[in-house]
Formats: sequence, C-alpha cells, structure tokens
Amino acid sequence: MKHMRFPLLMAPLFLFACSDISLHNACVDEIEGFDIEESSVLEDAQEYALMRDAIVLQYDDSDLRESETWRVLSVDALAMIPASQFEGWPDTYVAMVEVWDADNPLEAEAWTVSQTLTRDDLSWKQVILEDPAQATENEQWRAWWTFDFADVIPEAGMTSTTYLVGVRWGADNRLPLGYSNFNRGCDLNWTDYNDGQGFVLNSDNMGPAQDIDSCSWPMMRVRIERRSNEEDCEERWANSSGN
Repeated sequence: MKHMRFPLLMAPLFLFACSDISLHNACVDEIEGFDIEESSVLEDAQEYALMRDAIVLQYDDSDLRESETWRVLSVDALAMIPASQFEGWPDTYVAMVEVWDADNPLEAEAWTVSQTLTRDDLSWKQVILEDPAQATENEQWRAWWTFDFADVIPEAGMTSTTYLVGVRWGADNRLPLGYSNFNRGCDLNWTDYNDGQGFVLNSDNMGPAQDIDSCSWPMMRVRIERRSNEEDCEERWANSSGN
C-alpha cells in the first residue's frame, strides 16, 4: 500500500473543530427529588449490623428533551445520637448510602458512598421520640448528613425513571439513622435482613394479617441534577416548574 500524503491545511481545521466543541459547556440545574418529611415524620432511630434498606422512588422525566439527562446528585440521611451519649460520641462510625438505576436491587449494581460520621461537622437538633420501636432512648439528637454522588454517578445520567435509594450498615456499626415507622408502602421497600436471603421486597415477605401499607422507611432526602447541552438551557431551567 502506498503512503498517502495529506495537505497540511487539514491539521488546523481538525484542531479548530475540537476546540469549538470544548467551548460549549453543559448547564445544570438542581431540584428536589424526594423528601420523606413531606409525607411522613420521624418516629424512630434504628441500627442494624450488615443490613440494607432501600426504597423505590420515581423521577418524572416527561419534561426532559431528548438531549437532556438526569441523575441523583446527593442523598441526605438523618443521623441520630442518643442524648446520653452525645457529648462522648466517637468519630468512628460509618454509614453507606446506595443508589440503583433500577427499581429492583437484584437487577443492577449499586453506586455506593461510604462516610464516617464526624459529629462536629453537622448541625444537630434535639428531638423527643414519642413511642419508638427500636431506639433505646426517647431523647435524641438528629442531623441531616449529606452523601455526595456527583463523582460517583456518571454525568451521562440515569436511565430508569423508577430508581432505588437505600442505607447500609457495616458489621461493627452502632450508628443509628432516623426512621419513619410503619406508615409507608411495603411494595416500595426492599430490605436485606442479613439472614442469608439477600434483598426481599417487603410486600412479598408478609403474612396475610400484615398491612402492606405499614413498612418503616429511612428518613432521606434526594437531590436531582438535570443536565443539558442546548443553548437555551439556562432560560429553560429558570422557567421550569421544578424550581
């Protein structure tokens, strides 16, 4: 095969095309995806070694254009500390938050963020639990604790409009998290009870006398990021009903 020579003129044309693309930056918008406090209240502080508890959430993508994407940007979990232990609470306990791009944890791998709770980094508020099922003390301190997924979930976005967000405890973990007890749908609640069965959908794991609308859910808040490469995206997001 003969070696072909290309005109030198082609090199700067190619460089110009690449630099033109790099100058076009995507714009992003953040909206609330889910807030447990809009539909339930804090009732308990729970901790379960090696357990995982996840809830199915919905994202309405009907207003997204074909070129626009969305993803979970961050999740807030509600950290809890019993009042009698608050002053001496060690900065050693770890919790994990997981996100699945699916409504079934058996069908997708989870994105996971693991963090050690540093008490003085959070803003705490004292609360009284009226009738907790698991907490050893009624008097507690609570604080929203943010788990950032910006560097974990790809900017290309998520694809399933029904997705899972969950909490996970390690083997040597005594860190309680806030719970809303027994007033949310069990058909939207997946739990791994660390009993060898793996994840089960709680509505499929109940006796006939149990209430399918009476499962406990972790207290969580979710932030969603929307991303667009279109020229009118800043004006578009500003006029969006999601803001």
